[in-house]
Amino acid sequence: MKTVQTRMSTVKKVALLTAASLGAAIGYVGITHAAPTVVPTTKYGGSVRVGIFDTLPGFCVGNNPANSALMATRTIYETLFEKTKGGDMAGVLARSATPSVDHKTWTVTLREGVTFHDGSKFDAAAVVANFNAITGRTALGAYAAGGLAGLASKSYTIGTGTAFTANIKSFTVKSEFVVEFVLDRAQYDFASTLYASGRFFMRSPAQLADATTCAQNPIGTGPFKVSSWNPDQLVVVRNADYWRHDPKTNARLPYLDKITFTNVKESSQRAAAVRRASLDVGFFSAATDSTFIKDLRTRRSSVTEYKSPVEYYPSLWLNQGKPRSPFEHLTARNAVLTCIDRVNFVKVRTRSETTVAKSLVGPTSLMYSTKNFPKFNITKAKQYVKDYIIETGEPTLTFTFPADTSTTSQANARFLKATWANCNITANIVIEETSNIIAKAFNASPKLTSGEYYNAYDAVFITLLEGQDAAFNIPFLVTNAYSATSTNPVRALFKTSLGPVLGLNHHNDPAIDQYFYDGQASANAGAAKSHFRAGTAYLQKQAVMGSIYNFYYSLFTTKKMKGIGTLTLPNGKTQRGVTNWGIDWTGVYKTK
Repeated sequence: MKTVQTRMSTVKKVALLTAASLGAAIGYVGITHAAPTVVPTTKYGGSVRVGIFDTLPGFCVGNNPANSALMATRTIYETLFEKTKGGDMAGVLARSATPSVDHKTWTVTLREGVTFHDGSKFDAAAVVANFNAITGRTALGAYAAGGLAGLASKSYTIGTGTAFTANIKSFTVKSEFVVEFVLDRAQYDFASTLYASGRFFMRSPAQLADATTCAQNPIGTGPFKVSSWNPDQLVVVRNADYWRHDPKTNARLPYLDKITFTNVKESSQRAAAVRRASLDVGFFSAATDSTFIKDLRTRRSSVTEYKSPVEYYPSLWLNQGKPRSPFEHLTARNAVLTCIDRVNFVKVRTRSETTVAKSLVGPTSLMYSTKNFPKFNITKAKQYVKDYIIETGEPTLTFTFPADTSTTSQANARFLKATWANCNITANIVIEETSNIIAKAFNASPKLTSGEYYNAYDAVFITLLEGQDAAFNIPFLVTNAYSATSTNPVRALFKTSLGPVLGLNHHNDPAIDQYFYDGQASANAGAAKSHFRAGTAYLQKQAVMGSIYNFYYSLFTTKKMKGIGTLTLPNGKTQRGVTNWGIDWTGVYKTK
């Protein structure tokens, strides 16, 4: 496998993947609504301009869009399941997901009467085609047929989703609209894996045919179709054949004619454009845009704010596996995590718009535990540094971490660097574009013989953990996506490449895997909670990683924008209003 690992150059650029409690069945048959007396034609029409802060990487399986770029992408595509305001999973393209008693076999029943933008039918065969690509089966088949050349021909289907779905042993068409998934391990929250924080949307099988079509020509089932796009702008237009209706009026969706998403990197420019109404909508993060969020709130007569819960938990990932990284030593990890002034960081760098972390996750998470979470203590940190120097013989505790080219990101990094200096810790900042940071942190095919490593940095501060449940978080916390006992057929091909890529800490502690896998093997969320919390407490005791604050996202709109966060899902529940990827545009309209 070493040969495959070192020659899979096409897997190098890996992006972030960046979940909820289930009962015996998730999702229900859609509600039928009587036709209204008057169709609200005044809602139809209009063009909307949206300011986002991420570039568009393309539309194939490995082109994983970040945050606001995902919002734009999801106007084209839809997921099998969607997270509701209550935190459970409701069916969209799927009607239900029903587990076996042991939670190892899941029967997913699909919605009928849905077509892709190219006119092809959405059915069980289409779902299997998508998961063949997502899970690495397409690449495995090409490798079996043609070796490395065959693998290279289908490498465009490989992405972080391959490792994320490592627990899926098999999936088969049971009937035209039923797919059966068989898992390697019991997992009560499998529907959350199928949701994957809004990233496992369904593409037309025709889009998956070749690398160019897959990346450049998106074909989904969503309410909008692509008109034009480049990395900094996506223009979508109304899909006249979209399958959903407004449940309150029975009017066919969507309402808008056109949406233009434009990457406006600097938050000051994005905020100014919303104030001037040259943008109808702007998306903001409290982690980096607090000054402008506060300013826009003072302008309530002209703008409206829609806000997510405080359920996003950026982490300081400490790389234990990288050769010569100081963080293979517990003393170094303890020193760095004990020397983080969270209170002043939140006050100075985020203007108190974020919440001081008391755990690796927030209090609404099933994983929440404050046990063993390090407190800021310069004296203790200095002693840990001394212990590290005695233990290793190194003259200093020194490490590198990256910061984005944006002004805010660099200022945040300098704040941390200065604090660590007070504890006799030397932190060197590497300034790079976010896309480069992601590629280097999630490198599935490093040249190990040349000193490269899966995560190129000693430490990296990045948001991966989120939400109320654990399904999305766990793949980033375990030792390897493919366990030693895994029966996943792609394991042999990907264990040494994609297997370790998600876990940026690169620890080698099987106890961590056991805590979280035992939780997923529980009967339900209530039973899983104790395992998950024990796992978090253990991570904190071993100083595997750290956290500074929890944050939210805000969407600001002009007063003409309506219908945000009000459209109910086919089962009658309402999906979350604002998330890390923005909003659902299906039921949004613009007043004249």
